[in-house]
Amino acid sequence: MSDATTSLIILAVTVVLFVWNRLPVGVVAIGSALALYLCGLVSVESMTSGLGATVIVFIASLFVVSEALEASGITGWIGRTVGRVAGTGRA
Repeated sequence: MSDATTSLIILAVTVVLFVWNRLPVGVVAIGSALALYLCGLVSVESMTSGLGATVIVFIASLFVVSEALEASGITGWIGRTVGRVAGTGRA
């Protein structure tokens, strides 16, 4: 099997697992990175070379903010408001 085919299969499985939402996002992300490494498609150096300290802090901050929005109920309120504005009928 070619490297491109293997990469596409891993990508498809990753997307399905993200959409399925039964496993934590971190587990899926680390699992897909591990699968790419074990298949010999990427090295550890290439996986971590693009991650600077600022990127890691930014992504971690996004997780904190999104969890705070969820815990405070703001995301639910936004969802209800958008649903009410959008309505249920078709135009």
